[in-house]
Amino acid sequence: MRKYVLFYIGFCLLLINCNEDKASTAIKETQEQIDAKTITQKEISDLKYADFGLSADSQTAVNDWQKYQELTTHIEALKKADLNFFSTERLLLKTFFLEFRTEMPVNLQTNEILARITALDTKAQKLNSLLRLNNIEKQNKIVAIKELLVAVSNLNLQINKKFEFEKNNVIKSE
Repeated sequence: MRKYVLFYIGFCLLLINCNEDKASTAIKETQEQIDAKTITQKEISDLKYADFGLSADSQTAVNDWQKYQELTTHIEALKKADLNFFSTERLLLKTFFLEFRTEMPVNLQTNEILARITALDTKAQKLNSLLRLNNIEKQNKIVAIKELLVAVSNLNLQINKKFEFEKNNVIKSE
């Protein structure tokens, strides 16, 4: 009987020890795997899109718009592969764009510009969602960055068009 008890205890210890070995093994990422997931400044600068800046009249109109200046700072950081602002909590990004709209100068509040801001907000939310997930392919994140940069460029273009139309006294048809 004693042999059976010792055998049973030895067998249980063997099972417990074998089970611990399997649980203690951890998956470690190599530096190559981490680099393969990291978006670089070169990859962002290699993106092909029409990047519109603001004209002198447009620049004057947005000088006092603090949130636009802040957006410009965040976009410049994004172009340098600093993704921190766009990978923060979703609530912070939503709050930023809500304040972006409410602090907008009255002379810029046209349907066309508001539509571009909505598109920009949507692209920023999409990029935020992709950056916060670890299982999304790097290429999908780069495409989302390009879409955001295009949305910013389209906003700048629309602001420029507004002041160009006003300068040329172009009357829109109703």
